[in-house]
Amino acid sequence: MDDFERRKLNVLVVSESSLAQTNGVSGSVMRILDRFAERGFEARVIAPQPAPKGGTYAGFAVDEVPTVAIQKFNVAISPKTPIIQSIENGPKPDVIHVAAPISKLGHAALIAGEELGVPTVAIYQTDVAQYARRFAREAIDGVTDGVAPHHTGWLRKVSKAAGEKAEDIVAKRIAQMHNMATLTLAPTNQARQRLESFGVDPSLIQLWGRGVNSALFNPARTGTAHVRELHREWSHDGAMPVIGYVGRLAPEKQVEQLVALDGLDVQLVVVGGGPMAEELHERLPHAVFTGMLHGDDLADAYAALDVFVHTGNEETFGQTIQEAMASGLPVIAPASGGPIDLVDSNVTGLLYHPNDENDLRACVARLVEDAPLRRLMGTNGLAAVQGRTWPMMVDRLIDYYRLALDLNLARRA
Repeated sequence: MDDFERRKLNVLVVSESSLAQTNGVSGSVMRILDRFAERGFEARVIAPQPAPKGGTYAGFAVDEVPTVAIQKFNVAISPKTPIIQSIENGPKPDVIHVAAPISKLGHAALIAGEELGVPTVAIYQTDVAQYARRFAREAIDGVTDGVAPHHTGWLRKVSKAAGEKAEDIVAKRIAQMHNMATLTLAPTNQARQRLESFGVDPSLIQLWGRGVNSALFNPARTGTAHVRELHREWSHDGAMPVIGYVGRLAPEKQVEQLVALDGLDVQLVVVGGGPMAEELHERLPHAVFTGMLHGDDLADAYAALDVFVHTGNEETFGQTIQEAMASGLPVIAPASGGPIDLVDSNVTGLLYHPNDENDLRACVARLVEDAPLRRLMGTNGLAAVQGRTWPMMVDRLIDYYRLALDLNLARRA
């Protein structure tokens, strides 16, 4: 290893998500910072408020910017100029890591990188364009509630057009952001193709997935007294398989599709919290709702399931799928976005047609009726995620930082 590869870097991390909130963006940023601390890197973080307790994470300062809550997700609203000045007036980093750029915060970080001559690495993590399409359509569709269908045909056409327009506007914004970066990292081939369809230069895109904490999420937990008792309770003394969902209870996760499991001889368990919690309690009256869980409690909940079901078809990755596989569970997920890369259908789980609730039900019924197949798929899934540890994935990310440094030098030569 030469001096360049050994050199400890100084990284500015700009995150579009507050580190005090639970989601894929903040979770990834925290695992990255954990590894920086282990390797002796220097880092500074700029993220939406609130900052973690004490204003630091893993020993690194976290500077917070003003936000507004949308769907209980804190979105940065700070003007770009003060952020740019803050970056340019602070210690000059070797690399600027921009996690999921979409707002003025991410844009400011990319501008500052260009003005400082510092390479920027942008992480594509959320398909906001799909969200925009759905929100625009739902906003107009809501106007038609309670109105006779023969009076609303024109509104449906407006709804479809509005959704497509909203998606196009956001797609252009995403392309603008990522084309400014020295390098963009997409989590899956599906995400890479999506970025290219938006207009992102293919030569700027590399693949970088996510790690999974196999020390926390692992099938050995099934032998603990707490997990055995949890499974006994949820399965009604072993009378029925336990089918579980883990994730945010938000519109884009489409958890309401689990209504399709009504009538199957299973116990549904929903782990998570979010803006749709109350509605889902009403739509899934027989489900067990645990609320948001973390750490050992979350890992025990995975271990107490028999089958994991993921419903959202707008995922760029699907971290909970990896956590379920690391826990030794077969996975059922839509054949859309990130799950296509993560789930080997008929090997580690089953992929169902997106938004086809009958197909979702059929996949669950198949695994409910075939315990040996459940166990085989769980074993295969565990093997598939072996080695995808966070330290390994962050070390690979650091290799991309060094590539960005090389590319930046070449472009400025």
